[in-house]
Amino acid sequence: MAEHKATIYTKGGDKGETGLPGKRRLPKRDQIFEVLGNLDQSNASIGVAISHLSKEDKDVRTWLNRIQKNIFELGSCLACENPADAAIIKRLPKETEEMELQIDSWDKQMPPLKNFILPGGSTAGSALHLSRTFVRQSERAYHRLGNEYKLKEISIYINRLSDFMFEMARFVNHSHKQVEQIWQQEK
Repeated sequence: MAEHKATIYTKGGDKGETGLPGKRRLPKRDQIFEVLGNLDQSNASIGVAISHLSKEDKDVRTWLNRIQKNIFELGSCLACENPADAAIIKRLPKETEEMELQIDSWDKQMPPLKNFILPGGSTAGSALHLSRTFVRQSERAYHRLGNEYKLKEISIYINRLSDFMFEMARFVNHSHKQVEQIWQQEK
């Protein structure tokens, strides 16, 4: 039988460690991997949301593709030895500002939000609400990291991204003529 060289698995993590740039190896239980895993989960969930968008959701798709690239780059930035030196750090304030402008634009196109709403609606809207929860999870994990990773640009971006995902879910549901379900406390 011919020998086959594997390209996917390295066996390098079989003993509970993972390699990072700079030839660093850390235990898989290190908090950085919680953050990186949560960012990956956020990114994958956004991929699911994209798969449920209609052809009419072209602008939303463009935004989500951009966000996926940013999340991937954020993960790469956090994995490197000097996160503050990563190129994305310089771009994050502009990315955050553009998300805020888009949130404001969508907000003007929808009925005002006066109550809590239940996550749901169209398949795409529901997937976006789920992505928002994964982004929030990433944010919480990020804030548990040590100070060597703490950068205000990342903190602000991730926080705003969850707001953005919420508003995007509402906008997609609104465009698909899905009525938001108001949460009402049982009496």
